[in-house]
Amino acid sequence: MVDLQVVKKDGKIEKFKKERIFEACKAAGASEEVAKQVADKVAEELYKVSSSTIRELQLKYLEKKDPEAAKKMIQYDIRKKKQLSEESINFKII
Repeated sequence: MVDLQVVKKDGKIEKFKKERIFEACKAAGASEEVAKQVADKVAEELYKVSSSTIRELQLKYLEKKDPEAAKKMIQYDIRKKKQLSEESINFKII
């Protein structure tokens, strides 16, 4: 698994530590079992990133470095969606 980094309020970057979630829940009054469940669930969700989120970040940074390539990528996405839509319509007619 990839090490996840957290950007703190002050801008400092630290390695993500599930134990901090656990400790914060305990400090708020949660039982150890509940704190563990919450920490486990938060950590699990943080490591799941949707492909659309990755694509958005990719386009964001590509736009800064190479706007023309970003435009081409967006045009490709539009053509692909149109193609999938047309295939879906054709499939339904048959």
